[in-house]
Amino acid sequence: MSTAAVLCQISQFLGTQATPATRSLNLVHSHSPEPGRSNTLLKRKQSDSAVVSSLKTGPPVIINGKFHSNPKKRYQCTYEGCDKAYSKPSRLAEHERSHTGERPYQCETCKKSYLRETHLHAHARSHLSETSRPFICSKDGCEKRFWTAQHLRVHVGWHEGIKPFSCPEDDCLESFSKHHQLRSHIADVHSPPGTKPYRCEHPQCTKSFSTNQQLKAHSKTHDEKRYTCVHIQCINKLNDNPAYFPTWSALQNHIRSVHPPTCPHVSCSGRTFTTQKGLRAHMKLHEQREMMEVLEEKSADDEIDHQPAKRRRGGDWGRDWICDVEICAKDFKSKKALTVHKNVTHLGQRNFMCSYEGCQKAYGYKHLLQRHMAKAHGSDDETCTEFPDDSLPGSDEEDETADVSLDITKITGYMYSQAAQTKIQQGRALRCPFPDLQSLIGSSQSVEGTDLQQSTLLPVQKATCDYAFTRAYDLRRHLQASHGFIVQRETVELWVAERKLAWYT
Repeated sequence: MSTAAVLCQISQFLGTQATPATRSLNLVHSHSPEPGRSNTLLKRKQSDSAVVSSLKTGPPVIINGKFHSNPKKRYQCTYEGCDKAYSKPSRLAEHERSHTGERPYQCETCKKSYLRETHLHAHARSHLSETSRPFICSKDGCEKRFWTAQHLRVHVGWHEGIKPFSCPEDDCLESFSKHHQLRSHIADVHSPPGTKPYRCEHPQCTKSFSTNQQLKAHSKTHDEKRYTCVHIQCINKLNDNPAYFPTWSALQNHIRSVHPPTCPHVSCSGRTFTTQKGLRAHMKLHEQREMMEVLEEKSADDEIDHQPAKRRRGGDWGRDWICDVEICAKDFKSKKALTVHKNVTHLGQRNFMCSYEGCQKAYGYKHLLQRHMAKAHGSDDETCTEFPDDSLPGSDEEDETADVSLDITKITGYMYSQAAQTKIQQGRALRCPFPDLQSLIGSSQSVEGTDLQQSTLLPVQKATCDYAFTRAYDLRRHLQASHGFIVQRETVELWVAERKLAWYT
């Protein structure tokens, strides 16, 4: 057979079947080529090598809008920042579940779910007995069994002292049989004190964690596009470039400032609220008003023959909080309104005091203080704080005032004084140290020292104060408001801590 015939058969063979590129073809010639045909044979050899090269790489293929020279893994992940590619669409679908969080394969015994079916099968073996494991260790005295031959090889290597995981540091010759041992070694020996095995590799981040799951959860905090706003306004305006936020707090701040909770009723003219809780409370008022209108329409016929009843501020609907004090049958729409009523009416508290020098008026409600300042002192601030409809005082409470003095009975009432004495005797509250302020600031300092200064709001009083408190914050405000002394926060906190410690010793 001639050399040309042999090459023709080889070319046909290479063109019809994709043989591996590593297979070698040897040609044995019994005689030299014919004269004048050397160039022809050289060209044919070059053509044959090109066919082999094309079988190895293949023509370029467009994948996700990009040319790829190796079409073997043509199914590439489309998620941003992920370069994974697979040769089968089923493998790509399994990988995309790691982005979406979908875990369709669930164990019927313990209800655990997994991304892949093979993972579920591997987990299902954990519910079987140890005798079901087919691979048994052949070493003397060892009866351990394993599910896979790989696990058995690793175990046998442990018997033989094989330590494949070596420390990467130049001056360290330590090696370990398991990878987690190497991690712990690097964290303990070659890292700063307190470093844990799993370290964050983000620049300028020195945090480390005990498990890989904790590290993965922490790595999400470095993602600048971790959260995005899904409000309809942001979606329509920034469809091509959505608004991303690195932290949950930043997203919530964006929602509060750009998309605050808004009342949908036309009568409110787009009134906004700081929180969803405030909007829900406001919507409840709309529902109550609608119910009151329905009840008024039904009772309109009955009021034709009789004198209509006087309407209460806020209506009669929804007053579920009733005062439990004897002889008092007032009801309110919220627990806060009921608490304010008890403190002002039954306990005699007057927390809103006039700040003008020489004026010792105090009131139970802020809007009454503002009215007093506008009338008596000509203050320009005549605005009144908005109260809930059911928390406004009645006509019998609007003119209630009290003189500021050191007699606790006149300030807050006899009931409060008795309750304060009971708490102090039971060790549940502390008494105001005034006028003996030397015990508050210590024996090494004087009352006129830098730690304590008198305010000009109130004159100095010498009577004993029966004010009871449990927090250092309350005492500091009380000393400034009632006695005119301003004490440093650290001094008051130390004094209160020492008195509370005495309760338990």
